[in-house]
Amino acid sequence: MVRRLIAGAVLAGTAACSVAGCGSDGKKDQAGPEVAWAGKVCTAMARTSALSVPKLNSADVLTDKKSLTKLLDGIGKRMGTLEMNLQGVGAPPVPNGKQLFTTAMGNLTRTHSSVSTASKRLDRAKVTDKKSLQTAVKQVGTVFAQYNTYQGPQQDFRKDPKLNAAFAKAPACQTTKPG
Repeated sequence: MVRRLIAGAVLAGTAACSVAGCGSDGKKDQAGPEVAWAGKVCTAMARTSALSVPKLNSADVLTDKKSLTKLLDGIGKRMGTLEMNLQGVGAPPVPNGKQLFTTAMGNLTRTHSSVSTASKRLDRAKVTDKKSLQTAVKQVGTVFAQYNTYQGPQQDFRKDPKLNAAFAKAPACQTTKPG
């Protein structure tokens, strides 16, 4: 009789734990689609190649012009690659995801376009001496300033509290900087 009572209590306890989820809080297994999506975004951002900033030599203005144009072209290519990578990831799985995605992609596209325009302007600029190089760089300086203030798509996505938390939790985002 006691054995049946103990066996019954053990079975009831096991059933209760199974229903209640004892033994695992399930948080690791159920990180949520937002965390998986954020990880994909961070991976897409990490896939862009690194750029080296050229050292300028004021004695050779034509080489400096080429180096700056090459830097702007490289930034533009990185941004284009990022645009394609993010299109592949798609909108985040949150209620306002499509709107956030549209905003982030719009900001990225506008900044990419500005950098490309600056590169073309600098390439077309007539540079013959240090003063003409400074004038050409000054003309594209406003675009460069816009690029320097742009923090990237993550900034737009992080405006949503769920996505902000997801970027903090996603393992792939632990090695990439916001932006």
